[in-house]
Amino acid sequence: MKITTHVLLTAGILLTSIGLAGCQMGNSSQSSQSSAPAAASAKSSSEPAKLAEYNGIIKTARSLNQDGQYKASNKALNQIDITDLSEKTYATIKTEYFDLQKSNDQFLLKKNAASSSSAAAKSNNGSSKQATAPAPATNNSFSGYGKYTGHYFFYNTNDDRIQSGLNISSDGSVIQNNSDGTTFSGTAYIQPSSQGGILSYDVSSDSDDTKTITANVAIVVTWSNGEKETYYGYTGYDGSTVLTDGQSYDGNLVNEVWQKF
Repeated sequence: MKITTHVLLTAGILLTSIGLAGCQMGNSSQSSQSSAPAAASAKSSSEPAKLAEYNGIIKTARSLNQDGQYKASNKALNQIDITDLSEKTYATIKTEYFDLQKSNDQFLLKKNAASSSSAAAKSNNGSSKQATAPAPATNNSFSGYGKYTGHYFFYNTNDDRIQSGLNISSDGSVIQNNSDGTTFSGTAYIQPSSQGGILSYDVSSDSDDTKTITANVAIVVTWSNGEKETYYGYTGYDGSTVLTDGQSYDGNLVNEVWQKF
């Protein structure tokens, strides 16, 4: 009789232990399952706030554009994280962003050309000020290279560079927007190239990993101050159109790499 009581007591303890372990496992499972929706909810709740912020920036940039303050308008647009614009949530923002930027750039290009012409005229009349050469005449070299026209963003993992956006139009006119509100204008000429061993970033990695590429085209930009700069165009691993100047920067980085949307 004592042996039977001992056996029953032991079985009871085992059943109780199993029950408690089951409860703990159930609670742990429920906790892990609920954490994922919570994270997704936090992300989705932040999107309306950012969308509202971006709409406010667009409104400010549009107002500045209408007032003729094109540099200030571009500076306002630079507050938008351009990488967000690839998401469907910001499709309307993306359209307005580039429409405004294009409008600003067109007016700035005209103003720069007019200013350069005025400076040249003053120089010819005996002024001691050095004239800034106007951008060269536009061309139709991009007629068979539409892939390389459009809007690019500066691919760089450091915050110490001022480059922000680059726009190449089908007539060869080029505008570079900078994060400090300044812009550079010029004209580009494109030609085929098969030069290899050119330094660039692996833009598909979202890092500063470098690689060497073989170019498909060479784009020579003559800036309004007369300086020339060559970009080599190719297709990245992710299928995007990429430009690089192939020059090293700060030891192990690349000077200028631009990725098209």
